[in-house]
Amino acid sequence: MNRQYLLFTLIGLLSAVGGGLFYQSFNSSPEIYSVEKMDLDRVNSLPSIHFDDIALNDLTGQSRHLQEWDSPLLMVNFWAPWCAPCRREIPALKELQTSFSDQLQIIGLSFDSQQRVSAFNQQHNINYPLLLVQHEASMVNRYFGNGSGALPFTALLNPQRQIIYKHHGEITREELEKQIKTALEVH
Repeated sequence: MNRQYLLFTLIGLLSAVGGGLFYQSFNSSPEIYSVEKMDLDRVNSLPSIHFDDIALNDLTGQSRHLQEWDSPLLMVNFWAPWCAPCRREIPALKELQTSFSDQLQIIGLSFDSQQRVSAFNQQHNINYPLLLVQHEASMVNRYFGNGSGALPFTALLNPQRQIIYKHHGEITREELEKQIKTALEVH
């Protein structure tokens, strides 16, 4: 009877620990999501690219070059519809696009399918261009300095299209506005 009691206690304890870990894995919400597991040797062996070389499809399938947008400042925001922190940033990005429309162009670089991004856009009426990152993910992540391939990720570029600010993870409207105003004062 002692053995049986010990066995049931051990099974109960293991079940409780396992259940706790299972519950935590589904109820915790990481602030940064990985888009891809980047093979650093492969990424480092990629040829270097220039800003003018970056072309991605828009939601209609048309190829668009990032150099098409000539606002003094360009902000690229890496996101995906399935990424909770990315979704939380979108209202602030929409507000900033409206507030700084003469000085700033935001471009959303989405790491998802055209169908899912289009459906999300229809629901949320995003007021800045959305481009799809498909097989170019390693190249785009490398160019903008997102070595982990994590989402969300935001980069701010000056008029010469040099990256002057990068942020990994969710960012606030206040922080973005501060960076935009600082960049506008400098340039």
